[in-house]
This record gives sequence, C-alpha cells and structure tokens, in this order.
Amino acid sequence: MNFEPEGRLFIDGQFVEAAGGDRFPVISPADETVVGTAADGRAEDVEAAVTAARRAADETDWGTNHAFRQTVLHQFQAALRKEADTAKQIQVAEAGTPISNMGSHVDVQVDDMSFFTDLIGRFEWESDFGVYTGVGLPSARRVRYEPYGVVGAITPWNAPFMSDIWKIHHALSTGNTVVLKTAPDTPLTGAFIAKVAAEQTDLPPGVLNVISSQDKALAGEALTGDPRVDMFHFTGSHVVGQRIMQRAAVGIRKACLELGGKSANLILDDADLDLAVPLSVGWCMSNSGQGCALATRLVVHASRYDEVLERLAAVVGATPWGDPFDPANVVGPIVNGSQLDRMEGLVDRAVDAGARVLVGGRKGTSPTNGKGFWFEPAVVADVDENAELAQTEVFGPVLTVVRYDGGDDEAVRVANNSRYGLSSYIQTTDPERAWRLANRMKAGTVNVGASFYLSPDTPFGGYGISGIGREHGEDGFREYLQAKTISTPAPVTA
Repeated sequence: MNFEPEGRLFIDGQFVEAAGGDRFPVISPADETVVGTAADGRAEDVEAAVTAARRAADETDWGTNHAFRQTVLHQFQAALRKEADTAKQIQVAEAGTPISNMGSHVDVQVDDMSFFTDLIGRFEWESDFGVYTGVGLPSARRVRYEPYGVVGAITPWNAPFMSDIWKIHHALSTGNTVVLKTAPDTPLTGAFIAKVAAEQTDLPPGVLNVISSQDKALAGEALTGDPRVDMFHFTGSHVVGQRIMQRAAVGIRKACLELGGKSANLILDDADLDLAVPLSVGWCMSNSGQGCALATRLVVHASRYDEVLERLAAVVGATPWGDPFDPANVVGPIVNGSQLDRMEGLVDRAVDAGARVLVGGRKGTSPTNGKGFWFEPAVVADVDENAELAQTEVFGPVLTVVRYDGGDDEAVRVANNSRYGLSSYIQTTDPERAWRLANRMKAGTVNVGASFYLSPDTPFGGYGISGIGREHGEDGFREYLQAKTISTPAPVTA
C-alpha cells in the first residue's frame, strides 16, 4: 500500500490511542508481513465509546431529524465511492481477499447504500390507524417507529468492508448511534471507514464509534456487558452468537445475529452440468471459500455423481490461486494460521473416515516468500451426510460432496439435514420443480440456477443456528426500530 493506514480508535468524533497506549500488528495472510498497526482497545475504551454513543443518542436529534440524517448519509456514500480504491487495497492487504472479488465487496455495497438512505425519506415513521372501540373507550391510534438508541455492532474478518458498512449504515439510517467492534485480524478497514466519515461528512460526534482490540473476547465482553447498549448486531460463529444472546438477555436487550452456514447445493438428476458445475465451484470458492452463505455442501443425485466428480476435479484443479493482488487469481490466502490448521484437520479427519480428496486439500506457501497461510482449493468426495465435514462450516476453499439416491423428497431431506439454514441452492432444468423444492428448503435464502440472493431491498438471514433477525430490505430496516402505539381520545362528532 502506498499510504499509512489509520489504526487508532474513533471515539466521540476523535481518533485516539487506546487508554493503555498499546498497539498490535496487523499481519498479511498472504506473506505474513506487517500491514500496519492498530490500537489495542480495552474495557475502558469501550466504556468511553458507549458513553459517547449514549450521549449522542439521548442529547442530539440524530434519531428524529430524518432530513439531516439523510443528507449526512448521502455525503457518506459519496465519500466512500470516491475512496473505494483505498478501501479495496486495505481489505486485500489485511484480509487477503482476492482483488478480483473486491468489486462485490466495496463498489456494490456502496451503491446499495442508496436503498436504506432513500428509505429514510419514504418510510412511514408515523401512521394513523383511526378510531377503535375495544373496551368502551373510543380511541384514535397512532403508531410511531423509533430507534433503539445505542447499537453494539460486532463484525467478522472474512468480509470486513461489507460487514462493517452493513452494520454502520443500517444502524445510522434508522437513527441509532453505533459502537462498532472490528475483528482482530481486520481492524484497519473499520478505522478507514471512520476516517472517511470523520473527514468528509457532517456526522455529529458520538454517533459513530469504532473500537479495535487484539483480544478476541475482551472488548466484546465489555460491549455486551454495558447496560447502556440497547441492541446488538453480530455476524460470526454460532458459538459467539449464543454468548452474545446470553449477555443481551441481561436487561432484555435485542440481539440480531447472522451466524454462518453449511449451505446445501442440490444437483438434481436433470441438471445442466455445463452450467451447474462451474456455478457450483464459483459459489464455493468465491472469497477463498471464506463466506457464510457460500454453497460449500454439494448434494448430488447418484445418476450424475461420477460425472459431476470428474468435472469438479477438472474445474477446481484449474482454479487460479495465489497473490490476492493479482486480478487473475480467484482464491487467495486463509486469514490466519489457526484457521488454516483447523481447516487441514477437518479435511484430514474426513479422509480418515473414508472420504476422498479429488484435488487440492494441502497447505501451500506464498509464491513470493514461502510464507503466508494457504490451502490449495479442494474437492472432498464420498462424504457421509452426517460426517463432521458435511455438518461443520469450514470457511475455506473446500467443496464437500455428498451423494444421494431417490427422488426429490430425499434430496430435500439431505439438504435440510443441518443445524444451519442460511442459504441453499438448486440446480435443475425444470422451473416448476425448482419452485416446489425451494418452498421446502429450510434456509433464509434459496438460489435457483444462475441466480443469487444478495440485494439491498430483500431480506437476508438464517434459519436454525444460522441466526435470528434479518439484514437488508424493509425487514432489515425495521430490525433497528421499535414500534410505539399512542392512543388519544377519539374526536367528538356532532
């Protein structure tokens, strides 16, 4: 990178060092060089950020001045669009996201901000419901939507710009204030977003606060333990999500959770393999397989199984991987050594249990300096539907293949055989068949053929341990709002 990334905390409109004065290195997953350093926030820093957010929520008109809020968020979108190239450089450097995929991570997400910002102006913040006599008291009713107040947002490392901007923009557009805790592996993206907001918008102090911390749990525990935070929005593992929900229960505070998936991709007996196989590989290997809703569990009808495996081995074996700054590469590095070891263990145990690795499945090294965290894109076949690899989110470039016999009932049963339910995929040449199966899939989104769910105006979220609540669409907008009904005596008529 040809600039020095911002690494300080952003609290009450100012960039500050952590109270303890410590910083920690941000390591490139591609070659283990130091990308930059970030302030190592502690409990006292979280307390200061919550204090600022609480004051801004309680003492300013951010939550009620819709026109001003809309103006500021239009400024924010324009500024992020102008700084998009810098945002891409930072994420590729600290997360290892292939530059070939960064248009969807940055450009699309910035463009999609228009939906929520524009919704501020057309949303029915107050509605009259006329007169109703229920218990002998004729009453005029009015329903009003109000922000919760302070939102504690906690984001993952796999798509930092996308996750950060979703949390920040959704909360701000609905009139809330925010304390964002970034992931330890990718703190520089959050600091960059705060820098853009601070320098190029009229965002009032305290409305947005961003905290980084090297400890995975310390700042998060401080944030979820502060009773002044009214709502939590988290993206990450279901284990951490359960912990946040437990913490939110103290004080009966709202939690909205997106907790990953092991999304099934059904290849039915009539699928067009010329289309289905390349799509299936792309949906698994995108973002180096480090995506919550990716199609990582391929469920293939027995009549097409051998041909699908042959094609998969050829396509995945030819998938270009390496330097994430090279636009020719589809797969980049794994975010850190711990995740790399976990992934290798999952594949090795699957082989020990009888599965076959058709291609890849080994650790690699950086082509530039022999370092970094790399895993060759893999296809693991003959995996039992109940095996660890078929039931566990790998979060890497590993495509798990499960065979099924029988008809559509069996296909749906195998696809739904998961505690997760974030997304699902169906490959068939029969549109009516696709609709029938889509209606039976236990997942928050279903993708048929060459289509994909993600858009700003439709809801995204999961079933089962994939979480509760929704992002995007009016459903996602309302997640950040509380409804208040006000009744007054009905007007006396002559």
